Amino acid sequence: MRPQTFLAFLPLLAAAAPSRQSNPLWYDQGLYGAYPWREYTSFDLASPRVNVLESSVQCDQGYVFLEPRGRSVSTPGPMILDHEGNLVYMEKKYGEAMDFRPQKYRGEDYLTFWSGTDDGTHGRGSYYMLDSSYEVKYTINPANGLEGDLHEFEITENGTALMTIYEIIPADLSSVGGPTDGWIYDGLFQEIDIETGRLIFEWRASTHYAVNETFNELKSHGNSRSDAWDFFHINSVDKDAAGNYYISSRYMHTVTCISPTGTVLWKLGGRHSSFTDLSDGAATNFTWQHHVRHHANNTLTIFDNGAYDNNRHLATAANSRGLIVQLDTANMTATLLAALVSPARILAHSQGSVQLLPSGNAFVGWGHSAAYTEFAPDGTVLCDAHFGASAFFGWGWVKSYRAHKGRWVGAPRTDPDIARKGRGRVFASWNGATEVAAWQLQGAEEAAVERELGDGEERDVKEGGDGWTDIGDKVAKTGFETQLWVAGAGDAPYVRAVALDGRGKVLGTSKALDRRSGQLVSGGAFAPMQDGDVVALQLLLAVLAFMTVALVVWAVWVPVTERYQRVRL
Repeated sequence: MRPQTFLAFLPLLAAAAPSRQSNPLWYDQGLYGAYPWREYTSFDLASPRVNVLESSVQCDQGYVFLEPRGRSVSTPGPMILDHEGNLVYMEKKYGEAMDFRPQKYRGEDYLTFWSGTDDGTHGRGSYYMLDSSYEVKYTINPANGLEGDLHEFEITENGTALMTIYEIIPADLSSVGGPTDGWIYDGLFQEIDIETGRLIFEWRASTHYAVNETFNELKSHGNSRSDAWDFFHINSVDKDAAGNYYISSRYMHTVTCISPTGTVLWKLGGRHSSFTDLSDGAATNFTWQHHVRHHANNTLTIFDNGAYDNNRHLATAANSRGLIVQLDTANMTATLLAALVSPARILAHSQGSVQLLPSGNAFVGWGHSAAYTEFAPDGTVLCDAHFGASAFFGWGWVKSYRAHKGRWVGAPRTDPDIARKGRGRVFASWNGATEVAAWQLQGAEEAAVERELGDGEERDVKEGGDGWTDIGDKVAKTGFETQLWVAGAGDAPYVRAVALDGRGKVLGTSKALDRRSGQLVSGGAFAPMQDGDVVALQLLLAVLAFMTVALVVWAVWVPVTERYQRVRL
């Protein structure tokens, strides 16, 4: 190749080459890995480097709520991102979490999620409700000694909670070629009073559905309790104002409406649908679906997977869809209003969600595939983002059971974090603090820090109020972590970061950072020595001095020939 030809291609190579700013092409091809991440100086966890493929001012400006997990996610757990993909909050202490989102209870906002152990299909754990400071306010468990399943935790307008449960029970499986004394996972849901834990309502699938209505293959399952067969697979529950319940059965391919007394009112989809489909089958041909929600005017949203894990022979569609279906329960007809498809035409083998936003937009999480998309009411794609490489979507190495969008105000009780990078820069962040608009760097002499740590009293953090002085102007918050320059600190050996809201009010102050060592100053850093400590130190120094003198005397007076002797082997 001639040099001139090579030089002509340089701009193209530069445009395609990986860089610190993720290139969308390289990102989705997996050249940054299955889960490209972003590390921080002041925070010890790494968040996904989100690949924003499409954006629009018409998209809802709320936060995105995810629970990334999978073999490529080293720290699974609940996570909040802003609408641009910047980290707002993440926590690893809960481990794998499912269905993380904001919900309202008794007029207050809470973050709710499930956490526990799962076998890849069912979960055994509890449901948690965090208040605005990210402290656990409620821990909820099902009644009758059962364990909470990962699929659903929905707070109703009446202040109760709906939850899915799996219970292993004996069952006759002869109608599907199994043993008469077989075992199944029965799909249940309960409605629980959050304050008291009292059971309000319980429903179980085995009472209303025959095992031979399922689309799930029996194979060799169901012969023992330890290998029970899941014939129904309940994965969502909702409740309307009239008290009717709406449940999704993945393995029956149905949405079932249940009366307040437990009677099945109708079934949509599956082998015995109650509705005539006015959309040539498109409103009722969903399969392996998730996340059914009931809305005003008898409208349902359904995440139609169209696929079952990696079993290609069970796939019924080329891509997954977010469905909006209109029901006419007087004439028992169903009409498809919208079918929302990912720009990448994702076929999600499992999981997924559809959320109607107050603006009328629809927000779709693609479950098994690490992506979420926001659609306009007419189905136009407005915003589209990947938090994992699309080359690995089929593998499920990065996934989030559901994705939600909403408003949240977080005010953690922790202190902001600060850390040094090099000698001229520090970085400040505050995990979960949503109201920080700017940072002010302050500097102080050792005496001010020592006095602050010594008396433990809360002081005025305004400039000069406690021996700290402002360094430069306040700096607008940028993303999760903000860079601050210490060049104007002069000889002040200590700095700290002050978090300010939009009006300049102080929200929190970091610990003092020693500019020389880069270490944070803890409460004991300047603790005065006690008399007992002085005596002990003096004794230790005396012993060391005596040993040193003895060693010198020994080295001078003992002949070398006596110190070292030849050893025969």
